Amino acid sequence: MPHQKFQSANIKPRYSKGQISVFGTNSVYPRPPWISAWWSAAFPGFGHMFIGKYLHGFILILWELVVNNLSHLNMAIALSFHGRFEEAKAILNQDLVLLYVAVYIFSIWDSYRCAVEIKKSHILAEIEDAPITPSDISFFDVVILDKKNPLVGLLWSVFTPGLGQLYAGSTIVGTFVLAWWIFVCYKAVAVRTWLYSFLGDFDKASTIVDWQWFLFLPSMYAFAIYQSYVAVTENNTLFDIEQIRFLRVRDENLTQPIKTEDNSTKIIATFDHSPFVEMVIHDLEKLGVPSQNIVALPLENLDSEAHILDTIHRVDGRSILDGAMMVGTIFAVLGTIYGFVWNWGPVIWGLIGFVGGFLLGLIIELAVNKKKLKVLGNRKSEVIIEVTCNSGLQDQLIKALKLRRALGFVIMPQRSTSNL
Repeated sequence: MPHQKFQSANIKPRYSKGQISVFGTNSVYPRPPWISAWWSAAFPGFGHMFIGKYLHGFILILWELVVNNLSHLNMAIALSFHGRFEEAKAILNQDLVLLYVAVYIFSIWDSYRCAVEIKKSHILAEIEDAPITPSDISFFDVVILDKKNPLVGLLWSVFTPGLGQLYAGSTIVGTFVLAWWIFVCYKAVAVRTWLYSFLGDFDKASTIVDWQWFLFLPSMYAFAIYQSYVAVTENNTLFDIEQIRFLRVRDENLTQPIKTEDNSTKIIATFDHSPFVEMVIHDLEKLGVPSQNIVALPLENLDSEAHILDTIHRVDGRSILDGAMMVGTIFAVLGTIYGFVWNWGPVIWGLIGFVGGFLLGLIIELAVNKKKLKVLGNRKSEVIIEVTCNSGLQDQLIKALKLRRALGFVIMPQRSTSNL
């Protein structure tokens, strides 16, 4: 969050904090480089998508799907884990594997490097307190920077990867994720495999599934869920940053002193960052309250304690859920590989591996992090509004505050001073 006031709304910053357009929303948010590198190792292109370099990510994901499939790499990996090394060597296209190695290493290295540079750009954008345009209207779409629920984005991606990204406002990303998920599921015969698995016909499920294509799915599924959750949270943070800047610039422009009368009253209310903050300011001005009598400023919350369900709770973008999702992805892949020969099949064992790995990773994170953690954070007030107005407007003012979802309000008592 920015901690200094922007000098002038007319100055164009050199470093941008984020941008919204018909293609979606993106932000320069600090992500840990090693996490970006790990996602690239899990699936080339995911690390770049994690840090917001979507074009690079799309190119590398397409490359992974094409070259990995032509070289039969996934199939060779599965056979190797089953101890069938001669079969793995026989099925592998060695020419394409040698081509694969250089791009795979580049993907890991470049995602790490880009994450480092993005963190630098984020710091410089914070220094400038760069402005953000909160809406973009074109012939094709109306895009608004608004507040959404990260858990809703996560759940939509649980049902079908790509829907969570569309919910987050990332049109191109959501379309791409949805398209690649449908295509890979079709090639892997994943839907019928899933159906037979949950009907208990495990032999049929193991017979019809395509090993080569199916092994793409665990990493894709885990990343789509996590990326949608992160995308919604980062967009919410971008909204907060934009509103913080607006409130500070507004306060700087209110140069006239507060008007007070003998029968005036003062009311203080608290809000979450949301469009209701700006709407209630407009409502109060329509009631006849002078602009300078409405003081609206962001609060600096002192509680920096981490919470398990916070996606990004640290300044460097680190999250408690990072390690959990990593281990969950690894165990999902292993469960799928061995599920080809185990009784319950690749779908059931892949899901068991994902859930078990997630819980194991979460336990490791909790053990490593020595701070006391809560499952959910206490609700915090984010904006405080102080209104000085005629006592006759008190009831209308309170009604407006309730309508715009104030967290709470207090009517300041009238106290007279006495001479000692």
